[in-house]
Amino acid sequence: MKKQLGITCIVVFILTAFLGVVKATQIQRAIAEYASFSPPPEAVTTITVTKAEWRESFDTVGSFVSIQGATLSAKESGNVVAVRFDSGARVKAGDLLIEIDHSVEDANLKGALARLELTKQNLERARTLRGQSALALSTLEDAQSKVRQSESEVQSIKAAIERKTIVAPFDGRAGIRTVNVGSFVNAGAALVPLYSINPIYFNFSVPQQLAPQLSTNTDVSVRVDAFPDRTFTGDVTAINPNIDEVLRTISVQATVQNPQEEILPGMFGSVHFEIGNAVSILVIPSVSVTYAPYGNSVYVVERKKDAEGKESTTVRQQIVQLGRSRGDYVAVIKGLTEGDEIVATGAFKLRPGAQIQIKQEGTPPLSLEPKVENR
Repeated sequence: MKKQLGITCIVVFILTAFLGVVKATQIQRAIAEYASFSPPPEAVTTITVTKAEWRESFDTVGSFVSIQGATLSAKESGNVVAVRFDSGARVKAGDLLIEIDHSVEDANLKGALARLELTKQNLERARTLRGQSALALSTLEDAQSKVRQSESEVQSIKAAIERKTIVAPFDGRAGIRTVNVGSFVNAGAALVPLYSINPIYFNFSVPQQLAPQLSTNTDVSVRVDAFPDRTFTGDVTAINPNIDEVLRTISVQATVQNPQEEILPGMFGSVHFEIGNAVSILVIPSVSVTYAPYGNSVYVVERKKDAEGKESTTVRQQIVQLGRSRGDYVAVIKGLTEGDEIVATGAFKLRPGAQIQIKQEGTPPLSLEPKVENR
C-alpha cells in the first residue's frame, strides 16, 4: 500500500514539474515578445512654425446710435388736419409732415396783410406831402411806425402758422406716427420719430492705457448679431477728451457706413480694430496646443535613424509660452523657432517619444477671422 502511494506521489511531482517548466517557457516567450512590441504609429497632421506680421488688436462691444435723431412734437395745441407722409417713409429736410388746424391764424393773416398794405399806402402819401412841405415830420414818422407795427403783426401770425406746421428738420427715415387726421394734440405731444441712419454712429469704450495709441481715422470692423455673416466697416471719428473716473475708460465714436439702412439705432455690436505698428512674431494653430495646469505644450516632430539606417518619425513634447491669439492662431513667445515642424491635429492621443504617421489631407482650414457656419 505504501509502495503504491509513493509511486503516485512521484508521478504527481513529475507532472507538476513538467507543467511548471511549460508555463515558465510560455511566460518567458510572452515577456520577450512584449519587450519587442511597439504600438502602431498614430496618424496626425503637422504644420511648420512660421512668422507673421501682427499689429496689436483690441475687441470690445458697444451700441449704435443715429447721427441725427429726434421725436418731433407739437408746438401748439389743436386738431390735426393733414398727415402728409407714410410711417417708415424717407423724408427730406423741409418736407411737410403734419399740419395742425391754423384756419384762425390764416384769417388773421389776411387782415394783417390788408392793414399792412394800407399803412404802406399811407406812408407813400405822407412822403409825397412831406416832399412838398405840406406835412409835419411827426406825421411822417407816425406813418413809418404804423408800417413797422403791421409788418411785425404779419410776421407774428406767420410764425404762429409755422408752429402748427411740422416739417422735417433733416433728411432721414420717419418712424411710426402717433396721430391721425382729426386727432387733437396738446403742445409738447410726441407726433413722430425721425432718424438719420446712413451713416450711423457706433459708440464704445476702451481702457485708458490704449488712449495714447488710438487716433481718429483708425479703421474698425463691427459685427452685429442680426447679421452674423457680415462685417460692417468704418473709422473712428471722435474720441472723448476725458477719462471716466469710475471705470478708467475713454469713450470712442466710430462712423459706420450703412447704405442699406439695415443697422438700426440701439443695436448691440462687437468691434475689432488694430493699433500700433506691425510686429513680426511666431504663430501656430491654437488647435495644436495641449493646455495643462503645469504649462502649455506642443509636440515637435523629430526624424531619427537607428543603427540599421531605418528612419522613424517620433515626437518630442515642448513647453511653450503663448502670447495673444487671433482667429485660429496663437502667438508663441518662447519654446519654438521658425521652421520647427509641430503636430497640428491629433496631439491629444500622443505621448513623448511616440511614433507618428503624417497625413496632411486632414489639416483643418485656418483663418485669422473664422466664421461660424450654421448647419
